[in-house]
Amino acid sequence: MKNYILLLILTLVLGFTTGCSTYITPGAKADLQAFSPASIEAGFATKPTHPFPASMATVRVQAPTYSNYYLRQNGGQYGEGRYSVIMTREVETQAQVDRISALPQITGLVTLNRLLLPNKLESDRELREAAARLHADLIFLYTFDTAFIDKDAAKPLSVITLGLSPTRQITAVTTVSALLLDTRTGYIYSAYEVTERKAMLSTSWSSGESADEARRQTETRAFDKLVNELVASWPKLLKK
Repeated sequence: MKNYILLLILTLVLGFTTGCSTYITPGAKADLQAFSPASIEAGFATKPTHPFPASMATVRVQAPTYSNYYLRQNGGQYGEGRYSVIMTREVETQAQVDRISALPQITGLVTLNRLLLPNKLESDRELREAAARLHADLIFLYTFDTAFIDKDAAKPLSVITLGLSPTRQITAVTTVSALLLDTRTGYIYSAYEVTERKAMLSTSWSSGESADEARRQTETRAFDKLVNELVASWPKLLKK
C-alpha cells in the first residue's frame, strides 16, 4: 500500500512538472503458490474426486494490492491477505465464457461474489469453501501479469508519460496463468500459462483511457489463448 501511495504521488508530480497526463500501469499477478499443496507429501496425498459431470466456478485472482486504471474508476476488487479477487469481468468476453461453459461434461458455470468470501484470503481453502456453497465441483482460477516495456530503456515501466515522443515504442506484454482445482480436495487437475504482446507508439495514447484500452485488448487476447489451451486439453483431462 505504501508503494502504491508513493506511485500516485510520483504520478501527480510528473503531471504538474511536464504538463502531460500519465498512466499508472497495472499491479502484480497473484502468487499461485498460495493455491498449491503445502508440501510434497501433501501434494501426493491430495486426490481427485472425478466429479463429472461437473459444475465449474471461475474466478480471477490478483496480488493483494492489485489495481489498474479501470478498477480505480469502477471498483471491483475484493479481499486482502495473500491475494485478492477481481469481481468484475473487465477483459473476459461472453463468447470466451460460453466456450468454457460448452465444454463436455460441464453442467454450468458460476462466479464467486464477496458475500461468499471472507475478507482475509490466504489459500485455496477460501475459494473452495465459497465454491462448495454454490455446489461447484471445479474451480478455474486465473491471474494476469501485464507489463509495459519501453523498447529504448528495455525495462518495465510503472508510470508512463503519455504523448511525449512520436518514435517511442512501448510493448504491452501479458502472461495469464491458470489452475483447475477440485473443489472438494484442492487437487490440481491441470495448469496453464500463455503470453500475448502488442507493440505500439506512445503517441497513440492521448489519455489514460486509451492507454488502458491497449492493456484490456492485450489481456483479452491472452485470455482467448488461455481458453484455447483449456479447450484443447479437455479431452485428455476427461480421459485421464
